[in-house]
Amino acid sequence: MNKKDHIDKLVEDTLNSFDGAARAIPKPYLFTRLHARMHNANEGAWDKLFRFISTPSVAMTALCLIIIVNALVVKNNYSATIITTTEEQYASAYEYNNSVAVLDDIENIEP
Repeated sequence: MNKKDHIDKLVEDTLNSFDGAARAIPKPYLFTRLHARMHNANEGAWDKLFRFISTPSVAMTALCLIIIVNALVVKNNYSATIITTTEEQYASAYEYNNSVAVLDDIENIEP
C-alpha cells in the first residue's frame, strides 16, 4: 500500500463511521433552561438597577421631575437676574457720577 491508498482508506473509514449516526434530540425545554441560566448568571446589582430605571413608568416620572426642576430653576434665575441687573445699573451710574466729580474737582489738579 502506498501513502495515497492509506489516506483514501482513512477517509473512507471516517465517512463510513457516520452511517449509523442519528440526529441528536435535546431534552425538553433545554434551550429555555440555558437561556435562563445565561441571563441569571451574569446579572448583578447594576443590571437590576438599570432594568428598574429603564421601565417606562420610572423613566417618564424622572423625565417629568427633571423638566419641573429645570423650569423652577429658570424661573428663579430670571427674576433674580432682573433685580440684579437693575441694582447694577444704579450702582454703575453712581460710580460714574463719582468718578466724573473727582476728575472735575478743582482741588485735585494733579493727575
